[in-house]
Amino acid sequence: MRKCYSLLIVLCWFHFIGCGLSAQQPFVHETSETVEQLERKLFDLPDVQFERVENHGDDPSFLLKVKQPIDHLDEKKGFFYQRVLLVHRGFDQNVVINTNGYGLEQRPGELSKLLDANYISVEHRYFGPSTPEEKDWEYLTIQQATADYHHIRNLLGQIYQGKWIATGISKGGETATYYRYYYPDDVSVTVPYVAPFPIGLKDQRFYPFFESAGTQACREKIEAFQLNVLRNKKEILPRLKYYLKGKGAQVKLIGGVEAALELFVLEYPFSFWQSGKDCNKIPDADASPEELLDYLVDGGDYWYLLDDSTEDLAAHYYQHATQLGYYGYRTERFGDLIQKWNGEPSACFFPYDKTLEFDPSIRKDVTDWLQTDAEGIVFIYGAVDTWTVAQAELGENKQVQKFILPGKHHGNARIRFAQPDVKEEIIKRIKKQL
Repeated sequence: MRKCYSLLIVLCWFHFIGCGLSAQQPFVHETSETVEQLERKLFDLPDVQFERVENHGDDPSFLLKVKQPIDHLDEKKGFFYQRVLLVHRGFDQNVVINTNGYGLEQRPGELSKLLDANYISVEHRYFGPSTPEEKDWEYLTIQQATADYHHIRNLLGQIYQGKWIATGISKGGETATYYRYYYPDDVSVTVPYVAPFPIGLKDQRFYPFFESAGTQACREKIEAFQLNVLRNKKEILPRLKYYLKGKGAQVKLIGGVEAALELFVLEYPFSFWQSGKDCNKIPDADASPEELLDYLVDGGDYWYLLDDSTEDLAAHYYQHATQLGYYGYRTERFGDLIQKWNGEPSACFFPYDKTLEFDPSIRKDVTDWLQTDAEGIVFIYGAVDTWTVAQAELGENKQVQKFILPGKHHGNARIRFAQPDVKEEIIKRIKKQL
């Protein structure tokens, strides 16, 4: 999840005004009648500020700031502004709303293209600039987040009268599912991609997966690489320190360079299968410390351990540690080669001094609903993705479908990459709801 999606994308900021851009002309193209009409409609919406941004293809696009209550149950708690990307294709077209689990995704996803639909992408609360000035973690809940989407649906539903489709990738797919659970009438169909629903804070189902994924030869090579890194830790650590210094990066929040290296080793099987790595590219048993480190940094999987990333992902860790569930690591198989961790450390690296308590009720509630009353949901998973271990459990409910795409991982389990007959069936299922 945290390693597969576009996280906290840095956008160029504009000076937001609560009106259209008749006074400003940031683009070479002249403003068409359609754009002027859309600007007038946006201007009439309460508590919405907007700015024209670069078109996506031929589609006019706007970056919105929508005023949201910090607490939807008590507006006296204050407000914050949530970023929304709007890509306009037509007032009579359907609408795809992307319930990002993280920062704002700027590019329209495949569904908006497949369905020729307007695209609305919403940055999750407490990510990026979509954060209250005083960050009270109490209001970072799935209930509050889905209420954000509901508010945006009501606002932009005044402009777009077509059918609405909710979608999201990974944590965004989770969010899309919970959004449908709390507001079943907001959208006609929900398409969550690679959406996990872990059992507990340390879902035990992942461990058997690591013992059976791929071929035995590949699994043995993964474990050999882990052991090789740990046994060469003394030689790798000074090189890793030098590398991080050159990047201007730190890993203090994780516990230092040695703790970070050990976490990479513990995380490696998870990230390997999640991202569909090539077993043939794993360094051999006789690889030098330099080769081991090169493989580590070239793969890019270490980025989430850096202090900047740990802070940026604090909201992600908080949600999974309190409501959504996650996974942990087993250290015993490595014996004293692991020095900084013991037992079964959680993969939730919340960087602040705050006691977090996990509430499993929401996961149980949504699972019961998926198996009974849910309808109009099409789940898409990759067969070799680690997160598919925690796939949605549908029971005997025939009103919800699930497609597991052979050979696909967290990053490419998409409709466009499915076999032609499967792709046709998925699109047919979606359009049936419209």
